[in-house]
Amino acid sequence: MVESAEDLRAETTVYVVDDDFEVCESVDWLLESIGIRPVVCHSGEQFLDAYDGSRPACIVLDVRMPRMSGTRLQEKLNEFAPHVAIIFVSAHGDIRMSVSTLKAGALDFLEKPYDPQRLLDAVQAGVEKARLRFTDHVLRESVRSKVSSLTPRERQILALVVEGLPSQNIARKLGMSVKTVDVHRARIKSKTDADSISTLVRDVLRYWVDVPVEDQ
Repeated sequence: MVESAEDLRAETTVYVVDDDFEVCESVDWLLESIGIRPVVCHSGEQFLDAYDGSRPACIVLDVRMPRMSGTRLQEKLNEFAPHVAIIFVSAHGDIRMSVSTLKAGALDFLEKPYDPQRLLDAVQAGVEKARLRFTDHVLRESVRSKVSSLTPRERQILALVVEGLPSQNIARKLGMSVKTVDVHRARIKSKTDADSISTLVRDVLRYWVDVPVEDQ
């Protein structure tokens, strides 16, 4: 998992994934005209060899390609890199296809032949969106990692704190003393390196992190 400040400052890489060499050359030239040097891949497999999800990425992605389609690549990316910003391009697009890809997280859907300015606008928006999504993803995974480091009892108490219960109510609910609850709260704070339990709870709620609770 990526957590360092340097990783959060990582610049977004733009990828062009299309089996049409002429289209790749055209998009490459267009993006370089505004100072963006994209990484060109001619298949979904080639892209997956080049990208592991550890950096922000904006992808200009063709829908129809041999072997692995753009929509199939989107499915794979949603499994390990849901933070990427995808801009689909297609000469065979329809409303159903565009709606489906957008619902699955794509940023935009452009028809070929694309309008150059619209593509530039989409990529520039995608670069910023990818950076924001990646930062959010890294912070969410950091919170999940911290929560997973807790014991089952500590997660149980944290879940009740997230629900808004004070120590007295937690002690009554779990059949333990308030002092024992406070000891667990102190351990939770220490293990997660949180400024306070309130800060940890805020992050759990902000990033929609589930606190798994096991039967005691």
